[in-house]
Amino acid sequence: MRSIRRMLATGALLVAALPCLARAPVPPAADSAATLATVPMSRQIDFTSAVNGRRYRIQIALPLAPPPPQGFKVLYVLDGDGYFGGYAAAVRLRAMAHEIEPAVVVGIGYPDAERDFLVAMQRRNLDLTPAQPDDATQATMPASGAGVPEYGGADAFLRVIETEIKPRVRAVVATEPGQDILFGHSLGGLFVLHALFTQPASFRTYLALSPSIWWSRRAVLDGEAAFAARVADRSVAPRLYLAVGGGEQSVPPPPYPPGMTRQLVESMVGRAAMVDNARGLGGRLGALDGAPGWEVRTTVYDGESHLSVAWRALNAFLDFALPPPVAQ
Repeated sequence: MRSIRRMLATGALLVAALPCLARAPVPPAADSAATLATVPMSRQIDFTSAVNGRRYRIQIALPLAPPPPQGFKVLYVLDGDGYFGGYAAAVRLRAMAHEIEPAVVVGIGYPDAERDFLVAMQRRNLDLTPAQPDDATQATMPASGAGVPEYGGADAFLRVIETEIKPRVRAVVATEPGQDILFGHSLGGLFVLHALFTQPASFRTYLALSPSIWWSRRAVLDGEAAFAARVADRSVAPRLYLAVGGGEQSVPPPPYPPGMTRQLVESMVGRAAMVDNARGLGGRLGALDGAPGWEVRTTVYDGESHLSVAWRALNAFLDFALPPPVAQ
């Protein structure tokens, strides 16, 4: 596991390495009384989407507070199989201390994760990417035993969230209209930017961590100019926090995924340009003069890798998305 952590220094290497990792079945429980673990005061819903026919699992962490008159803000967490528990605990505990506003946390994931986490990780490739991979990226992604990888389903997935997931959440708990928050990391960060550029009114606040802007020759940036024009003419004014680990643009030491040489890894890291892409986009968007409410924050977390930055950025994201109400 140490070698795996070392080789996943950038988003490009993470995407390329996942198909190579051997999948281990969940070991049988030694105690026959052991049951499935759950997050307290949460609800879980599995459903088949009418939009794309795919199975999803949403986990809903309820706040430890009575609902305000307008309802709770909702933080939607992509890659919920990995990040739901951490965000649910952080939001609840910090809200109890009045450091942030109480909110509902919704993890969006897949039932597949219960039996094989890496299958779920491959399922995300379709939902979180707005375009097919370019030839150079495709060449670094060997086939795996989980089937032929699929990509380019982000638009359909955004419809799933809007028309199928959000209504299910509203049926469980009172939510505040127009104040939804979206978090995503890596390919999830790419999806966050795609949603921002194409459907900016879908969420009030966008949290893009280590976004894979490099995907398909930076195809996500095709939507930047039209979005910038809408900000400039003051027709939209969302909030964006864009963050990346300072170590994500460094070449990691060997060993590398099977079939990869140092030269290939250097090329991938150079093409991904994780820090440069994030800093450049944040600078361009931050320079726009938008309507009241428009806000852009960009942070490069020195010394953090593509994976470690997820925990370094968590509290800053919550401070940005859920500031405590101003005392009257």
